Amino acid sequence: MSLLAPLFLAGLVALAVPILIHLTQKTKKEPVPFPSLMFLSRVPYKTTRRQQIRNWLLFLLRSGAIVILVIAFARPWLQNNLVGTVGLDRAREVVVLLDRSYSMARGDLWDRALEAARDVAAGLGPDDRASLVLFSDRAEIAYQPLDDPSGLLAAVNRAQLGSGTTRYSPALQLAEQILEESELARRETVLISDFQRTGWDPEEDVLLPDGTQLRPIDVGDHERANVAITDVVFDRGRRANRERVSVLARITNFGAEPANGLEVSLEFDGQRIDSRAVDIDGGSTSAVRFPEFSPPQRGVLGTVRIPDDALLLDNVFRFVLAPGQTLSVLILEHPNANTGESLYLERALGIGRDPPHDFTRRRSNQFNASHLVGREFVILNDAPFPRGTGGQLLRQFVEEGGGLFVVLGQRSLSAAWPAADGDILPGTIGGVVDRLSDRGATLAVTDYDHPLLELFSTPRSGDFSRARFHRYHRLSQSESNESEILARFDDGSVALAAFPMGEGRVVVWTSDLSNSWNDFPVQPVFLPFVHELSKYLARYAPEKAHFYAGEVVDLSTYPATIASALESDNASDDRELVVELPSGGRSVQRAESEGRYLVLDEHGVYRVRFLGEDESPVGMVAVNVNPAESDLSVLDPEELTGAVTAPGSGAQRTSLSATLTPAERERRQGLWWYLLLFALIVLIAETTISNRIQYRAH
Repeated sequence: MSLLAPLFLAGLVALAVPILIHLTQKTKKEPVPFPSLMFLSRVPYKTTRRQQIRNWLLFLLRSGAIVILVIAFARPWLQNNLVGTVGLDRAREVVVLLDRSYSMARGDLWDRALEAARDVAAGLGPDDRASLVLFSDRAEIAYQPLDDPSGLLAAVNRAQLGSGTTRYSPALQLAEQILEESELARRETVLISDFQRTGWDPEEDVLLPDGTQLRPIDVGDHERANVAITDVVFDRGRRANRERVSVLARITNFGAEPANGLEVSLEFDGQRIDSRAVDIDGGSTSAVRFPEFSPPQRGVLGTVRIPDDALLLDNVFRFVLAPGQTLSVLILEHPNANTGESLYLERALGIGRDPPHDFTRRRSNQFNASHLVGREFVILNDAPFPRGTGGQLLRQFVEEGGGLFVVLGQRSLSAAWPAADGDILPGTIGGVVDRLSDRGATLAVTDYDHPLLELFSTPRSGDFSRARFHRYHRLSQSESNESEILARFDDGSVALAAFPMGEGRVVVWTSDLSNSWNDFPVQPVFLPFVHELSKYLARYAPEKAHFYAGEVVDLSTYPATIASALESDNASDDRELVVELPSGGRSVQRAESEGRYLVLDEHGVYRVRFLGEDESPVGMVAVNVNPAESDLSVLDPEELTGAVTAPGSGAQRTSLSATLTPAERERRQGLWWYLLLFALIVLIAETTISNRIQYRAH
């Protein structure tokens, strides 16, 4: 036997207490009445008698109680390996990983998976501990190991299917964490799934602890045929000053056999609009385009459907079709501008369809406040900054969030930009550089990470170096300005710069865009450049028509109907939103400074309204299952087992008794509790015997 806290043995000095009690205790005598002694003389009498222990039984009981209490507080433990670890070398730490991804909804796979989990719960021994982890693309512990098999069974019965895709790594990492913290001798992971290959990435760094057994239970039906709607996109345009939209649905056949005569239908607000028949070869994708139509001036719920097959959830694709956003642009030209100076800009803006552009051209001396109504950004095409009230209006427009694109051409002399307007530019306009003698300058982009030029960062996405610039303005950058140089000419001169101004954005181009000083407007890269420029200046972000399960949406910015209602003048910042979930539940989203974030855990339609208003919802969010789960290719369970378990993990680990620390052994044995109980029994016996002795003495 060893002691965990041997210093408590100093308490044995308390054994002196019963010894002193027994040596100093005097026998009580009954008083005897006697007449007055006043007439008797006192005779001195001396006697000595040696003190001795009168009752050895009481002495031993009291001393023994003290000794037992001291030893109990010293926390004894036995070094015998069999004591305190009996049965533990046979106990198991079991982690049940139950796949709840939406592919388990086909046929009776989910029922078979639940039954397999119940069998695991029924097979637990009295010393086993078990955890339940539910997983799809995320993993969560549904039941903690509390040595209660009935609790595991109840957790299994409460488990429900989800809308996520299969990913084994999060679940295995959670199992790794649970098993690492376990002190039981045997560790086992039970993986219940249909074992989709898309759920496993061999590059994932997952390794279960040494000695862990991974027991896969495949409940799949080995059905591979599946046709799914993988995406829906819109082709928007304008005809007769009205928006026209065509819905394009992508259908993928994940099976090996062709799907002939597959009917694809389009619905709006539950009513069928049109249907198309399509033939899709095995392992291929086909696009189905529906006829153009004019969308309503409100968001409508659209649905594309295909006939039912084994996996139903990917046969329906929901989306919310909202009116398209048109970017309104004002082009200001010099009062003496020639006809066609903005031709290339107008053609580039007119070709844009995602989003479409609505532009108006005006002379800078005709500019007034009405020209800014509804505009996203303004282009100063080789025009001076407006004077007086016009300049103040334009400055205010930018500071409040508008965009401004400044093109410095042959009329953009420094005199046209007085010092009072210098903060509109990222620096001071210098002289004109003439490169006619050396075939012109070339352009080099210096910041592909900027949102304006990010599109061109990949190969074959646009070559700026092919354009030749024969003339351009020098622009000396101001040190106090927060401008970013996005492109330079080959002599180091600034070609393209951007900087913030209040809540708005300003972009400056130091050469013209009329095909006079350069040939940039006739280069293939010019068109996408103008489109990206307009999106950047207008802060354009296309409103998503649909989301996938597991994504997060900020209700303060999407849908646009909710965002505009929250930003309206009569809206209160603390208005609460009520979200009706696809499953029928409700969630209240309170006002927060960072936004009102909603995790889209369910597939279907989320309807959002303001609290206390029972009218039609102010916004809808359509959520679909991720088509990555539609590929039903099977992963060999042995391949997964070999990847996440160490060699020889099937063997039982080293005996637990050989690995426990003294503190762990003492805690498992718990001898001090038994000693305290024994000390209590001794004290009760001592009290009983002492009372009887006192009774007999009387």
